[in-house]
Amino acid sequence: MGALVAIISKHGDNVVQEAIKMLKALKHRGADLHGMSTGRETIITRDINELSRLHVESNIALGYNFNRSLLDDIPQPIEAKDLTMIFDGKIFSPRIDKGEVIHLIMQNGDIEGSIKNFIRKVRGSFSFIILKDNKLFVGRDPMGTTPLYFCEGEKFYALASERKALWLLGVENERVKSFPPGNLAEMSSGGMRIQPVKVLEREKIREIDEDEAVKKIHSLLFRSVKERSVGLNRVSIAFSGGLDSSIIATMIGKCVKDVLLISVGLEGSRDLEDAERISREIGLPFRAETYTISDVEETLPKVLWLIEEANALRAAICIPEFWLAEKSFKMGYRAIFSGQGSDELFAGYHKYLRSYSESFSAVEENLYYDTLRLHENSLEPKEKIYTFHNVEVRFPYVDYDLASFALSLPVTLKISSSNDPLRKRILRKLAEYIGLPLEVYLKPKKAIQYGTGVSQALRKIAKKNGLNVQSLINQVFKGIEWFK
Repeated sequence: MGALVAIISKHGDNVVQEAIKMLKALKHRGADLHGMSTGRETIITRDINELSRLHVESNIALGYNFNRSLLDDIPQPIEAKDLTMIFDGKIFSPRIDKGEVIHLIMQNGDIEGSIKNFIRKVRGSFSFIILKDNKLFVGRDPMGTTPLYFCEGEKFYALASERKALWLLGVENERVKSFPPGNLAEMSSGGMRIQPVKVLEREKIREIDEDEAVKKIHSLLFRSVKERSVGLNRVSIAFSGGLDSSIIATMIGKCVKDVLLISVGLEGSRDLEDAERISREIGLPFRAETYTISDVEETLPKVLWLIEEANALRAAICIPEFWLAEKSFKMGYRAIFSGQGSDELFAGYHKYLRSYSESFSAVEENLYYDTLRLHENSLEPKEKIYTFHNVEVRFPYVDYDLASFALSLPVTLKISSSNDPLRKRILRKLAEYIGLPLEVYLKPKKAIQYGTGVSQALRKIAKKNGLNVQSLINQVFKGIEWFK
């Protein structure tokens, strides 16, 4: 777990100092070791300032800030023959470590073909950059669970794990893009080419009965949970007592011995009450942490600095995620599981009822496009928050095979009517199938920002300052000191 950066000049200029600046902007993602390579020379050092004292010039450079979060994390860049690689994330299947990735890609002389084969066949959460022959080859997992951004400036192409490293180069935010999941890019001083390799397709709706669908979802989701649990002795779960996190908790309880359910919220929040009660039913240890309006006010600028956008909804969602990450780290749990993704796959949001009133096709289309945008709307902000706390977040619902199957299910297995108060009907049947209490699978969805009381707290803070919530967010965002 860490931060990756890369930059290549269009005109042969030295870009090493720019790469170092980018690494310094992202040292919160990794402070144990810092590595840099130009392809001709590779350096790994404990003190990031040591990089600045190196007299190395090159028109291309890539670097990595390293944090040892879990045992299989290794310092980078990694070298083998004429390849240099930085790889951020995890491989779940087949079980190989990051050091083996470069050898897997070197198995034949066709690097582009080997990388494509890797993206198609390897199951994981990752982004990577490979330097060969003064070219950069860039890839990302098909669901986009590990953040990666890129931009084109007047004099360079650049990539980084967070936007702020690219802003530091003077690039306007409008020109910074999220690297498309499941794609491969080739970058050189002469240009950039991006091509899709493995991306979610709009699935044909299948004919399937409810029992068969439940068993298939159970098989795919349990495999996803199990793969993401291998090698972990202890994990925490972002737990609300709701449908998504309760299903994950039940499955992880069969894979990992030491599991802790963690809930956060303002004093008197509904989520805390529900979560404690359901945790007893599931039979796993539970910890809760309560916060105040002052805590919300203090946390807000930190969250906006991490999510890198003045978005009121995402800020309200990510404040409790910040607390969950903080609590997990303090309790000694360096990997946390999240139920993110199920609402987009199984029609959990209330907005899908409006589509249902139009047509089944409208629901199917909205679910597909929401899933395609899941990496930008949800996964990237959350990953940046957890990585800041040196906690690795895993999203078992955000699995390519599970997503493909879920998107192929008839709308009638997800929504029963245009005023369905529950939605996600097939997932509720799964909860019943695995033995969760009736209270879980008949509980209406309540978004985290409401269940924890954060949205109400933000409204009070805004009102105190004579503002609405979005104006408050804009004001705080504008006052952030981005580079310290």
